[in-house]
Order: sequence, then structure tokens, then C-alpha cells
Amino acid sequence: MKSIKNKNIPSRGVKQLLLVSAVAVFAEHGFAGATVDDIVGRAGVNKRMVYHYFGDKEGIYRATLVEVFSRLAAVELKLVKPEEDTEALVAKMVESYFAFLEQNPEFVRLLLWENLQGGQAAALVTKELYKGKFLTDLEKILKQGVASGDFDPDLDSRHLIVQLIGLCLIYFSNRHTLTHSIGLDFSKTKTLTDGLDHIQHLLSHGLRNATALRKRKSS
Repeated sequence: MKSIKNKNIPSRGVKQLLLVSAVAVFAEHGFAGATVDDIVGRAGVNKRMVYHYFGDKEGIYRATLVEVFSRLAAVELKLVKPEEDTEALVAKMVESYFAFLEQNPEFVRLLLWENLQGGQAAALVTKELYKGKFLTDLEKILKQGVASGDFDPDLDSRHLIVQLIGLCLIYFSNRHTLTHSIGLDFSKTKTLTDGLDHIQHLLSHGLRNATALRKRKSS
């Protein structure tokens, strides 16, 4: 395993260095397969630093989940602008999620590992992972779309997030099996670009108020 060069690292940087190493190690091996020795070996720091900053293996694993989810949260909190056109916002959200998943393969792997474990560690850091602010902002956008007659009034912001993440995630979580089962080459930029277009189209049409659209067409 390749170690991180860290000569003369200030003590304040050791904690972050360990987190970076832990993200890579847990993403590759999962919680059960990873060891503290793997993490400190990759980071090139003393083993006692893990126990000093995180308590134990479970502690650094939970911190790893918080770290990768905070990266996504930082993207999400920049997305919602109430004054923005609602359909343009939906397209931007899909594009941002797609880009995040493509640029953060460790997030995808950690997400899959944690779900295989029944979300046990995530349950202990619910407060840190909860998307409260994003949900609130998204709810405002949906209400704005309903008020303008563009969006279906029965939309639920929580289910929208599930569908948004799910539609984007599968292009990265299942890309190897899908390559063989349906013949799409997910290593090609065009496959991902076409997928992004399809998701934007599906969500854009799925959010629309069908009744209002029919009235507009008949008038």
C-alpha cells in the first residue's frame, strides 16, 4: 500500500492526514477488512495518533463517514437558490450530483460498504449526516414550483433526494456489472454525458404538474 509523504507535518495536520488515509483504506477494504495498521502505514504516522484523535478503529471509521458526507453537503448547500428558475435548478442539481460522484469514488464505495453493514456506524452519527438544511431549502423550491403551477403539488423533498441520488449513483456503483449486462461502456465520456441528459430529462418531466400542462396546451 502506498504511503503518504509526510515529513515535517505540523501536529495540527496529522488528524486530517489520518482522515485522508482512512477514507482510502476503508473505501478499498470496508470496515471489517481494514486495519489501523493499514491506515497509519498509508499515512506514515505513529499508530498512537489514531487513538489520540479518534479513540479506536470504530471512531476513525465514523469520522471517515462524516468526512465524505460533509463533502457532499458542501455541494448541496451551494445548489439551492430560491430566486433561480426551478427547472434550471433541477438540471443543475443532477449535474452537480453526477460530477460529485464521478470525482469522489471513495464516497460511492464507502456508501455501499456502510449499507452492507446495515448502516450501523451511520446510525451513531445521524446528526452529522442529516440533510436538514438542504431538505428545508429544497422544500422551499418545490413550493415555489407548485405556486407557479410548474410542479406537481404531491412532491416530497425527501423522496426527490432519494430519486436524485439513486438515478445518479447507479452510473458509478453498478458500472462494472452494467457494462456486461447491457453493453454500455461506462469508461466512455459519452456514456456518462448521455446518462446525465437522460436523468435531467426524466426528473424535469417527472416534477411537472401534468394537469396544469394539459390546461396550458388546451388553452
